[in-house]
Amino acid sequence: MSKTDRRIGTCTRPATILIEGRVPVDGLAYGPIRTEVYACDEHTPTARTEWIEQPLTAFSALAEPTTGHGCGEAVDHD
Repeated sequence: MSKTDRRIGTCTRPATILIEGRVPVDGLAYGPIRTEVYACDEHTPTARTEWIEQPLTAFSALAEPTTGHGCGEAVDHD
């Protein structure tokens, strides 16, 4: 599986959350990760509803550290 880094938006604040975009599998929303986006507190709602695109389902990765990442950093998994 390859990874592609990209940038969303222009905010450069430190990220406070990592949101995973997961593919639905067998009727369940929690399948493999296809996109990961980092967001600051202000952009978390936008990241969940606009940066994670359908048909992916957005999940907060509570255990994943965000240290060193900025708002709008994204990784796509092909």
